[in-house]
Amino acid sequence: MAWLRRPETGVGARGALALLVLALCAPGVRGRALEWYSAMVGTEYVEPRTNLTVRSVSESGRFGDSSPKEGAEGLVGVPLAPDGDPEGCTPDTTFLVPAPGGWGAAPWVALVARGGCTFKDKVLVAARRNASAVVLYNEERYGNLTAPMSHPGTGNIVVIMVSYPKGREILDLVQKGIPVKMTIGIGTRHVQEFINGQSVVFVAIAFITMMIISLAWLIFYYIQRFLYTGSQFGSQSHRKETKKVIGQLPLHTVKHGEKGIDVDTENCAVCIENFKVKDIIRILPCKHIFHRICIDPWLLDHRTCPMCKLDVIKALGYWSEPEDVQEMPVPESTPGSVSAINLSITLQDDDRSDGSNLPSPSTNESVPQCDASFKEDAGENTALLEAGRSDSQRGGPLS
Repeated sequence: MAWLRRPETGVGARGALALLVLALCAPGVRGRALEWYSAMVGTEYVEPRTNLTVRSVSESGRFGDSSPKEGAEGLVGVPLAPDGDPEGCTPDTTFLVPAPGGWGAAPWVALVARGGCTFKDKVLVAARRNASAVVLYNEERYGNLTAPMSHPGTGNIVVIMVSYPKGREILDLVQKGIPVKMTIGIGTRHVQEFINGQSVVFVAIAFITMMIISLAWLIFYYIQRFLYTGSQFGSQSHRKETKKVIGQLPLHTVKHGEKGIDVDTENCAVCIENFKVKDIIRILPCKHIFHRICIDPWLLDHRTCPMCKLDVIKALGYWSEPEDVQEMPVPESTPGSVSAINLSITLQDDDRSDGSNLPSPSTNESVPQCDASFKEDAGENTALLEAGRSDSQRGGPLS
């Protein structure tokens, strides 16, 4: 499983966050901005009982969407419809405008209640009566709140809305015949941003996509991490057992004048360097020799001879993956390999014929034990032969 690598964290999370940021910053997500102005409402009247002038100013009004943002003033007039309707919706509605001796009939401001008809109808009825401004007071259920008004096509007449308590306060004074002067001024500019329906759908789709990507990335991450951990555990166990099997191959130390190895011409096929005296070499079953420090890592990764591609593990008798090397028997010698005992006997014959003291080509740990046992067996056989000869000379039977 060489394709596995250690998983990297944070990639899926950063990508999902970037997707959400792009979705929120996309054109049209914020929708359009709603701009509106509050209105300053001032009233002034004379209290009949005390003959004192009462004045009040508050930012309690709101300009209509189609109204010009400018000031206006005049005496307050209320509808005098035949049915007593304070909403001023009928075209023939007249208005009561109490006026003191010095005020005259103009300018004046119409005060009407919300409901009964559209805002545009109310404004047009008052405009036909030459009102300089129209003040609508909200319904009782809304309390002190005002609402946006849309009244296109009403011209340049100033239109504002006030709360229900404020409108009823002024209406009660006018209905009692008390002249009330109202002054309208421009208040504070307000900008309210809101998200339109299409933008909400777009952001919802982007959020769902982000969640799906994050979930898929988490699943992939943990699967990859599980496979990576399993492959590391299996690879370490496999290399450990393979290393034990490779350790059974014979080792040899190169010496001067050694038969079968020409230190001047032969080289290691792995590092491409000539063998030198005192180099430790490992002999494979195919009779090819290499430096131990070169061939051991190669066999851990490839298991084959670099020159003839012989599967060294199979050649040693391990046909499957090595699981427990210590419990497996020592493999028998194959036709292409030389056992340690035969190699020892051959070297002893060469020493007797040539009179040289060359060392054995293999210095495996099992060779000295096998050589010693072979000499003990040879000594016992020699003793038996000498005893037999002495008995035959004495005339006794050979047992």
